[in-house]
Amino acid sequence: MRDSSNEERINGENGLLLTPTIDHLFDRGFISFEDSGLLIVSLVAHAPSLNLNHVGTFTQGQKQFLDYHRESVLLQARH
Repeated sequence: MRDSSNEERINGENGLLLTPTIDHLFDRGFISFEDSGLLIVSLVAHAPSLNLNHVGTFTQGQKQFLDYHRESVLLQARH
């Protein structure tokens, strides 16, 4: 993650093997993942055009980084 400290950058749990297209959406906050692997699509994204739903399971360490991603990177709809 671009917001990671040097220690977090070298942590093997801080990374997901994603296709370039999905990685782009993830990095920009249009998608994230539940700890169970279910896809979360930002309310500002057009979900039907993504055609995604589940990537698998995550380790406990990955879940911690995903928690940060969901709280700080996933785009929220503005009211």
